[in-house]
Amino acid sequence: MKTHYRTTLAILLAAATTFSGCVTLENNGTPPAAPKAERKTLDVGTKPESVCRGFDGKLYVTMIGGDEPGDGAIYVIDGDQAKPFATGLNNPKGIAFVKGALLTADETKVLKINGKGKISVLAQAEDFPAEIEFLNDVAAARSREAVYVTEMSHPRRMFDPDGDRELWPLDSEHQNNLPKTGCVYKITLDGEISIAVPPGDRRMPGPNGVTVTGPKDKPFLAMADFFTGNLVAYENDKMRFIARNLLRGGDAIEFGNGLIYVSSWTQGKVIAYDRKQKEATTIIDGLTSAADFYLDRKANQLVIPDMLEGKLHFVPLEQ
Repeated sequence: MKTHYRTTLAILLAAATTFSGCVTLENNGTPPAAPKAERKTLDVGTKPESVCRGFDGKLYVTMIGGDEPGDGAIYVIDGDQAKPFATGLNNPKGIAFVKGALLTADETKVLKINGKGKISVLAQAEDFPAEIEFLNDVAAARSREAVYVTEMSHPRRMFDPDGDRELWPLDSEHQNNLPKTGCVYKITLDGEISIAVPPGDRRMPGPNGVTVTGPKDKPFLAMADFFTGNLVAYENDKMRFIARNLLRGGDAIEFGNGLIYVSSWTQGKVIAYDRKQKEATTIIDGLTSAADFYLDRKANQLVIPDMLEGKLHFVPLEQ
């Protein structure tokens, strides 16, 4: 989709969890098989960005909306219909469901939404230990007592203004001039903030997606960097590569089925990366802006927002 830079820049400024419910047992005492996922696409509205399961096991989607303050929202997917659940947000991005509440990053705030759609502020810009520019993804801690939130730093610096959503080349002077402010914060449900992954590492100038992975007794954080396309891990106060320059424009990152799933907002695709084979397989491509997907482990599918097209794609995965 070709647009003038000024229009594209407005879009860029807006862009760049697990539900546990009741289980019904069969007569033999075993849980019923999850319904087989089917490939489908839903039109949901203006700029869907992130998805999770929440209240009543339904899917909830952050909607960035247009360019007016307060026109962002969270929608609930009811059947094949997307309906407003919480309104009056600005540019909500990542979302997670933790201890009976939805938590979402909205520009320089982290908001908490209860089961009636009432919004409260969990953390705001002045609560953080450093200047906040662009809070993005949200992932629940294993303890369910906190969330991890990426501070991406502003994506406008990462793009060539003469291109169509085109990132500056790697190892260019533009990369060297990026501020070293990208980091990950940990925010408890009481609003206490600490630095989970510190800023300043060249391997992660603009972290977008974040997830918690690893063994139960030794979890660690994994991030998809938007500018470099690096996948990095942070464990025991040290950062390491998972994959170098794998997928630029990296948005969501999740581990499952022995693979790492990653989306690219700039390239409009989602891949599955096999660390052992060091090979990537395309799950879906041809989208305009593959954003922060949800790995639906119960149904074994990805729910992928195509932000600029206003659609959700449901893509079954191989076992």
